Amino acid sequence: MPRLLLLISCFLSPAFAQSDQAARLERAFAAIDKAFAASTNPGAVIAITDRNRTLKIGAYGYSDLNARTRITPDTLFEIGSVSKSFTAISLMQLFDEGRFDPQAPLTKYLPWFEIKSGFRPITGHDILTHTAGLQNYRPDLASMPFAAWSVRDFVPSYAPGEHFWYSNLGFQILGYVLERIEGARYESIVRRRVLDRVGMSATQGAIVDALRARLPVSYSRWPYNGEYAEEPWFEYLAADGSIASTAGDMAAYARLILNRGMAPAGRVLSDRAFAMLTKPALNQYAYGLFVRDVDGDTVISHGGGIAGFATLFEAHMNDGFAIVVMGNGGLDRPLVQWAIAAVRTAIRNQPLPDAPARHDPSAVSNAADYTGVYSGSGKTLEFAADGNRLLLKREGRSIPLLPMQANTFRVESDELADFPFLFQRASGKIVEVSHGPEWFTNSAYSGPKQFEAPAEYAAYTGRYVNHNPEEGAVRVYVLKGKLLMDGTALIATGPAAFRPAEPDFTPERVVFDTIVDGKALRMFQSGMPMYRMEAR
Repeated sequence: MPRLLLLISCFLSPAFAQSDQAARLERAFAAIDKAFAASTNPGAVIAITDRNRTLKIGAYGYSDLNARTRITPDTLFEIGSVSKSFTAISLMQLFDEGRFDPQAPLTKYLPWFEIKSGFRPITGHDILTHTAGLQNYRPDLASMPFAAWSVRDFVPSYAPGEHFWYSNLGFQILGYVLERIEGARYESIVRRRVLDRVGMSATQGAIVDALRARLPVSYSRWPYNGEYAEEPWFEYLAADGSIASTAGDMAAYARLILNRGMAPAGRVLSDRAFAMLTKPALNQYAYGLFVRDVDGDTVISHGGGIAGFATLFEAHMNDGFAIVVMGNGGLDRPLVQWAIAAVRTAIRNQPLPDAPARHDPSAVSNAADYTGVYSGSGKTLEFAADGNRLLLKREGRSIPLLPMQANTFRVESDELADFPFLFQRASGKIVEVSHGPEWFTNSAYSGPKQFEAPAEYAAYTGRYVNHNPEEGAVRVYVLKGKLLMDGTALIATGPAAFRPAEPDFTPERVVFDTIVDGKALRMFQSGMPMYRMEAR
């Protein structure tokens, strides 16, 4: 190349590169629009930002399926557990001010906090990183300060810092720590410390009845026919998940992370506090945020789900972009991950990945693996394949089975929907299938067929309910001599007391009591009372 042309090329190349990247992003955004518009989820909004500005907001689907009201870029969504990082940032501002030490015992800030432990005291750091050993959740006490008080009856199974166990309850407790230090309500603290300073004027710090009219209807899949059903409404005020926001506001929040604690009006967190906020402990979890290395980048992220609403926030620190996806009927996870890859490849000047094929909820790629006749429980089951469909042959009907996860399927019809069909392999081949307490094997099965269960298990089996809007019925049954709760094996820890079999350090507990006429009328699930209520 002549020297003059070489100099001109070098001088212009940054501008050309910037223009070329903008064109690549536009192509990626057009592909994202097309793919999200074809999604069968009720509604979704996606926001993409770089460190300086929002690059795109796309709105797809409906805020109300019955009224056919469209989702808009300004639609407000409950963000669920993404709220945890707002709580963590507020506490780290107090750290900057010398008013909160993550390494100090929590009782320094919340004197009435107490558990029955022989281990060292729980610290703010332990709870911020989900390593305190607390249970996950008490849906019957969510948004109630008594939830924090209730742990005084809890006996941890390991010392703080030894294991990661996600605890919504822990972040609720941190909210009460914030309130006690500040002498104010959580909602006003988060507004003053985060929302106002970042410019999130549409965001709300508490999900209260007065907010309901501004939120879209939220949905979940009804297991009996697969259609979307409205989720029940409830207020939520606790620090683990009480924030509602818009895609535009969340893009501004993402820029706070991309700029390492710097907002347009100045620093929200010091460099030191931001480094602590984003330093992972166990399971790639830092303070209210997951921090992991992905494809040569540091990715800071968190997801959230509450009452049918779902949010994913993800900041790619080296590539310099972030994406927020919010939905009112869950999220199409493969579609969201593809959208992230589309933006990343556009920034890196790599080929745009193909959009995922439209999801067919009944497609089973290896349907033939499960076919055949299985016998047990005094009856037989027959499964057949029809292309990529797996069918249950029953009373002259062919009932489609819908995949849930590996080797697990459900049906969308009356009593069969109470339990999933769970297939098990031996030497790579399917040899057995269970449906709740019923167990069936095929001709390839070679193991034992008789199992003894302790006689007292019969008192615990049944259906238990707590009438709060976040908790459905759970079913306890005996399968192959083991006591199971909704498919999870329980290990005895004492009289009428159990823990989930895996992991062995789990702090969750199940206790049965009030046995009348040979049946327990009550079950405590990690402290939450549930009561026998047989549906049929």
